[in-house]
Amino acid sequence: MTSETAVKRDDRVQILCVGTDSDNIEMLSAALEHECDRFTVETARTVDEAVARLADDIVDCLVSDYDLPEGTGIELLETVRDEHPNLPFIFYTAQGSEGVASEAISAGVTDYLRKEPDAEQHAVLANRITDAVEHYRSQQAVSERNRALQSYERMVNSMQEAACIYDAEGRFETVNEALAEWYDATCTELEGQTSRLVPRIRAQGERDRYQELLDGTREKLSGEIETEFPGHGHAVVAYQLTPLVVDGVIDGIVGVARDVTDRKESEQELLRNKRAIDEAPVGVTITDPDQPDNPLIYANDHYRDLTGYSLSELLGKNCRMLQGENTDPEPVATMRDAIDAEERVTVELRNYRKDGTEFWNRVRIAPVRDDDGAVVNYVGFQQDITERKRREKRLEETSTRLEALFENSPDMIDVLDADGTICDVNQRFCAELGYDESEVLGRSIWEFDRKFDAEDVQTQLSGFSVNERRKFEGLYERRDGSTMPVEVHLLRLNLDGEDRFLAISRDITERKEREQELEQQNEQLEQFASVVSHDLRNPLTVARGQLELLREESDSEHIDAIDSAHQRMDTLIDDLLTLARDGASPASPVVVDLEQFVQTCWQNVDTKAATLRTDIDRPIRADESRLRQLFENLVRNAVEHGGDGVTVTVGELADGFYVEDDGPGIPEPARGDVFDAGYSTAVEGTGFGLSIVKQVADAHGWAVRVGSGSDGGARFEFTDVDTVSE
Repeated sequence: MTSETAVKRDDRVQILCVGTDSDNIEMLSAALEHECDRFTVETARTVDEAVARLADDIVDCLVSDYDLPEGTGIELLETVRDEHPNLPFIFYTAQGSEGVASEAISAGVTDYLRKEPDAEQHAVLANRITDAVEHYRSQQAVSERNRALQSYERMVNSMQEAACIYDAEGRFETVNEALAEWYDATCTELEGQTSRLVPRIRAQGERDRYQELLDGTREKLSGEIETEFPGHGHAVVAYQLTPLVVDGVIDGIVGVARDVTDRKESEQELLRNKRAIDEAPVGVTITDPDQPDNPLIYANDHYRDLTGYSLSELLGKNCRMLQGENTDPEPVATMRDAIDAEERVTVELRNYRKDGTEFWNRVRIAPVRDDDGAVVNYVGFQQDITERKRREKRLEETSTRLEALFENSPDMIDVLDADGTICDVNQRFCAELGYDESEVLGRSIWEFDRKFDAEDVQTQLSGFSVNERRKFEGLYERRDGSTMPVEVHLLRLNLDGEDRFLAISRDITERKEREQELEQQNEQLEQFASVVSHDLRNPLTVARGQLELLREESDSEHIDAIDSAHQRMDTLIDDLLTLARDGASPASPVVVDLEQFVQTCWQNVDTKAATLRTDIDRPIRADESRLRQLFENLVRNAVEHGGDGVTVTVGELADGFYVEDDGPGIPEPARGDVFDAGYSTAVEGTGFGLSIVKQVADAHGWAVRVGSGSDGGARFEFTDVDTVSE
């Protein structure tokens, strides 16, 4: 028993696979059930066994090899077609000759698929089965509906119409049983009663048309009227009245009535369906394959809007009128082949509107068959997918770029799941650690990062929120056992509903070595600062005390010179201590009102007759103590080199600030040396002021550049500054 005689009530698909090799046929069965959970697959090895299974079981689709014991798949197909002409039958065989294919098509095969050593082959077969079964079930449903409609029409046509003879007053003289049933009475009971229809018919219009029948001035009267019947209920009745002529004399009126309520409702439904198709949000077309070139016989409003053509310009034309120079011939050929094979098809191709503009069109075509299975029309659904294609192209381009960045990044990149398992790595990661990609994927990250164990990693990952970023240091172990310190930037992502962690790592061996060297240097500087602070200041303090005693005992002109030397030595010691101690300490930024801060620093320096001008009102983030050293040294430098009347200007840059003066400036050849410790062109200068300025900038991560000011003086620009928007 097939689904031709027993339509299945659930969504399961029963498949019968026929083949010689039991191992292969069982593997095929398992693969198909894996591809689709709707599939239930049974097997048979011979033609007779397959025919017997068809007689006993419900089968939705038969999949057969060509070579079978005691016969061929063609023989099985011919046997099946005798009993089940429409049952889906798919050849799945390695016998791929044109002769076999032609023979199969002639025998009525539904589909033909050659076996290929392709991992996607079973998926292709599953899709073919699904399409064939859905098409078959759709055909069966249509056929059943048509058979039901035919039965109903035969029943209606076989029923006696309600018939009667009226007298001149519209009373029943004779009625049949059908009419009596409408009135819930017997024929005898109904005779002599007034009709429900005649009074209403006589009241229609300006003339009494019923009387015209009696007078002989009208030969026939027909129409429709809506009324209630005791035994029939509400109905729309189509009636026809003709004079009853006996011996040349009108002796009454013959009435025949039919209940057309269902027909009227069907007409309304058809009108609604037509309106729905006309107003559908996709282009709908119908073509006539019986006419030359399969022309359009219908196109809805959306299709006309989509193409820019009027209905008169479309009707009678083939849809290929939309094709142009960039239309790919492959989908066109696919559509042509499907129409030739009377099959459904869906393609995407470039089309052109009447005005020449190009658009991507998703075209779905399906045959419409009559009760005998013959194709009478093709219906097409067409949708503008241009924007979707653009998005797909952008996504593809983005994906390509991201993949290139991933694989060619100078940093090591790995992707982890929520358990810390490596899902993906780039080439740099493998090259740095000395592994092949296959040796890394699927392993846990703590197998490579010796600074963390499994518990550490899982604790770290579980505490992340989506899109959160963290930075930490790890210790990667190479294949040869050597290690390298790394700085890891970790980002949590949600990819298709799954947690993923993107880790970007960089070898910081050189940085660690530099940090160690700096630590040693800082220790030496701290020792130096202690010597300067103690061993130099103490003798200087003694010398200045002795100088004051000498000043009391003598008025020698050399005393002031000695005092000036002592002050210079004190300033020199202060600058050295600043370089030694503050140079090793990091900046601790806070929000600083730069204009007010500059004014305060100006008051702390002996500016003599110099002038300060500010053109900045944007706060920045900086270490106040270190920033004070920067501005005071810049102001002091400007006064020392620019003279008493110098003007110092502090202004804004896009990503920082500048300090400039209108003094003599710094010669271009010397600008590369001004930040060197001990460099000075002033007689009274220590040579450490601008070195301190550079040190402060470096501590904040700022870039500093020296150039010429707007008035020819020196200009110091500080960029990459963390500014604060108000």
